Amino acid sequence: MNPSISPIFDLSGRIALVTGGAGLLASEHAIALMDHGAQVVLADKNIESCNQAVSLLQEKGYQKIQSMELDVTSRTNWESVASSLEKNFGKIDVLVNNAGFTNQSKSKNFDAGFEDFPLEDWNNILNVNLTGSFLGCQVIGKCMLENGKGSIINIASLYGVVSPNHKIYPGTGISQPVAYSVSKHGVVALTKYLATLWAEKGIRVNSLTPGGIWNGHHGLFLERFQQLNPIGRMSDKSELRGGIVYLASDASSHVVGHNLIIDGGWTAW
Repeated sequence: MNPSISPIFDLSGRIALVTGGAGLLASEHAIALMDHGAQVVLADKNIESCNQAVSLLQEKGYQKIQSMELDVTSRTNWESVASSLEKNFGKIDVLVNNAGFTNQSKSKNFDAGFEDFPLEDWNNILNVNLTGSFLGCQVIGKCMLENGKGSIINIASLYGVVSPNHKIYPGTGISQPVAYSVSKHGVVALTKYLATLWAEKGIRVNSLTPGGIWNGHHGLFLERFQQLNPIGRMSDKSELRGGIVYLASDASSHVVGHNLIIDGGWTAW
């Protein structure tokens, strides 16, 4: 145990798997978990970019981290990763289902309007955002059940709670397709279903809903977003760290099936 960390937040000795390892938020999740003692594995289909993310973290002094290749839509891949982690560490304590198609990692026709939205993109987005989380919960959850404990954190979205405000997007070059919103609503439903199924077996399942994360946004979109958010700005990607640690640690030992919303107040209006 790290004496500088409150015992309820201490993750020393815990093994955490974070999917979407090459994406915008995965490294932030990893930093939060490692800062509180966890050993972290970043996993992504794009192993080269995932390796690069790990290297950047190691250059910053983080050594309790490694990368693995994982296509979240493949049960075989999930089973391979689970087997490897159990062989190397003997357990998996935390799963962060973070992989997804977003405006940073778009499907081919992500920006298509509803009337012309291709079935191919609908299927691809749901396969990654929702089915990928389902498979992760199923495969890694089974490992946790065998150990009698674990915490699963499904990354949902603001638009898994409310509809996108369609009026803020015209003229910005940014869009939120129907499949994204539907898939993230599904992630919240999956979370509640599993939370109530596994609560008595020592597995806590919760979701974390980020609001708009600033990633170089500017101009009209940023102005509109800031006007609509009570806090008056988008979130810095680092502002999810506390939520990740809370849901992963014993600080949330009685938190089951909760969707932790970190959105600057967007959904309060």
